Amino acid sequence: MRARSRIAAIAATLTTAALICVPAPAGPAQAETHDVDYDRYSLIVDGERVLLWSGEFHYFRLPSPALWRDVLEKMKAAGFNGVSLYFNWGYHSPAPGEYDFTGVRDVDRLLRLTEELGLYVVARPGPYINAETTGGGFPAWLKTVPGRARSSDPNYTRAYREWLAHIDPIIARHQITRGGSVIAYNAENEYAANTDAAYMEDIQRQARAHGIDVPITHNQCCDASWTPTWASGQGAVQIPGVDDYPQSFECREPDIWGTWGEGITERLSPGSPVYAAEYQAGAIDVNRAGYDKCRELTGPEFT
Repeated sequence: MRARSRIAAIAATLTTAALICVPAPAGPAQAETHDVDYDRYSLIVDGERVLLWSGEFHYFRLPSPALWRDVLEKMKAAGFNGVSLYFNWGYHSPAPGEYDFTGVRDVDRLLRLTEELGLYVVARPGPYINAETTGGGFPAWLKTVPGRARSSDPNYTRAYREWLAHIDPIIARHQITRGGSVIAYNAENEYAANTDAAYMEDIQRQARAHGIDVPITHNQCCDASWTPTWASGQGAVQIPGVDDYPQSFECREPDIWGTWGEGITERLSPGSPVYAAEYQAGAIDVNRAGYDKCRELTGPEFT
C-alpha cells in the first residue's frame, strides 16, 4: 500500500457509527485526489483530521435507484458525513460466473451519488456480509460448491475471488485517493468463529491486487473481548473495530441495558483510532415480542 493511502479514525455504523473533521468529499465537479493517513486519534485527509460519522444504507433493500438519493440526503441532513455500504454478492450473482451491475444493481451509480452528495463511504463487500440478510449475502449457488465457506478451502476460494474480482475494481475507482468517496474498505464481517487467518489475509491481498489502496478495516462482534481482534498477526487489518450493542436485542425489556457490555467501544490497536464499526440503533426481535414492544425499544428515549 502506498504511503499516501494509510487511513484511520472511522466509525461506520450498522445504524450509526462514529469516529473528526474536514469537509466530506466534494462530488463530481471536483475530481481531486486526496492523501489519506491515520494515527491513534483519527483519520487524516490531506493533513486535516476527520471524524467519520456514518449511517448505514442497504441499497439491495431499496430496489429503486431513484430513491437512493432521498435516503442519502436525509442521512446527510441528519448530520452524518459518511455512509457504510454492504455490497451483496448474492444480489449480483444469480449463477456461477454471472454478475449483474445494471439497473437496481448499479453500484457504480450509487457510489457516484455519494460523491455528488459529499458523503464518505466505508465499503463492505464481504464476501460474507451478514447484514441480517439471507445467507449473509452469499449467493444461493454457493451451496452447490463443495467445501467450507468462510475458509481457505480451494473451492470456496475460487468462488469468492471471482466475486471480489468483479466488485473490488468498482470500489477502487471510487476511492478518495482517486477523487471519489470511499475512505475505507471492510474485509469480511464479524469473522472469528472457525477462524482461518489465511482466508482473512487473502481477502486483503485480493483487494490490494484489485487496486484498493485505502486502509482496510474489520468489525468484530460484539465487544472488545471477542477474539481474535485481527489487530496483529496473520490476517490483521489496519483498523480493527468493534460492533457494539449495549442493549443487545431484547424488545421485551427495553429498559435493560449493558447485557453485552457498557457500550463503550475499546481501542484494539495502539496505532489506530477507536473504531465503532457498528453501534446499536435497531433490534432483532429475538423473542418475538412484537412490533409495539420493538417500537417502544427504538423510540425517542432509545435514540
